Amino acid sequence: MKNQNIQFNRTTPPLRTVGSLLCVLLVSLAALTARAQTATVIDPQGDAYYTPGLEAPAFLDILAASFTISDTLTLTVDVAGSLDALPNPPGSGGVFDWHFGLNTDNSTDPRGFPLPPRQTAGAEFEVEAFWDGTAFSGRFVDRRPALTGGSALLYSIPVSVSGSRITLTVPAALAAKVRAAVVLPAATWNCSTVLGQTFLLGRGTDDAHLADTIGRQPWPQ
Repeated sequence: MKNQNIQFNRTTPPLRTVGSLLCVLLVSLAALTARAQTATVIDPQGDAYYTPGLEAPAFLDILAASFTISDTLTLTVDVAGSLDALPNPPGSGGVFDWHFGLNTDNSTDPRGFPLPPRQTAGAEFEVEAFWDGTAFSGRFVDRRPALTGGSALLYSIPVSVSGSRITLTVPAALAAKVRAAVVLPAATWNCSTVLGQTFLLGRGTDDAHLADTIGRQPWPQ
């Protein structure tokens, strides 16, 4: 058999091509990272009280709260006590509530839910985790329809609990509504914990006791 010159086709891109692709990938990842905006606030331990002299449980004592904006919204709250074995909330239909208020437009104050019908509040959106004595649940509330005579829109959202941290995730479609409503520089967010003793579906809490709060904070930028 005669010797034959056998040529192999190149199956690996030239080094310069690999380098170019890697640069494009790194730039893309950097852009995604840069797009995320986070704000974190630390709160002192031991300042959670239902009323003066009536100390709230440690799992309602906020240590830190964080708000991250990307394609989704991620809100976390760290508390001073474990969330693994919570008691039943007192009262009929009571809940423990870890609550975020998103005040996207400081010129408007929607009325009603989850407050009484004629009462106003600055938050156009609310993000909350509830413990009803059986399970945790997450809720996203769009209060803006009340500005034109409508009713607040309620959505169930994912909530995860690990140790003493609660993490709420607002899906991309709902997060887009929040981002589109933001009016800077006056937009703010806040975090609070609440005992609601008569929680009624569609009406909010008729008897709410604020335990701890982080007041209005600048919008993550």
